[in-house]
Amino acid sequence: MRLPDFSPREYAARTAVVVGTLAVLQYTGFLVDGSGGVDPAYLAAVAVLFPTFSYLLSVLAANVRRIQE
Repeated sequence: MRLPDFSPREYAARTAVVVGTLAVLQYTGFLVDGSGGVDPAYLAAVAVLFPTFSYLLSVLAANVRRIQE
């Protein structure tokens, strides 16, 4: 099994962008009915799960061979 190159800075930067975007969208009320509120538990869950699943997808992509055409 091959593992992809792991760059903690890259995963931290992507996670910060995703969590920040979701926080802004929650605060403006674009994703929920009311504006002015941010759900910190949801953002914490996203901050933990996003890098985990993105790394697992990178491992999957590193181990799948392309079908030759």
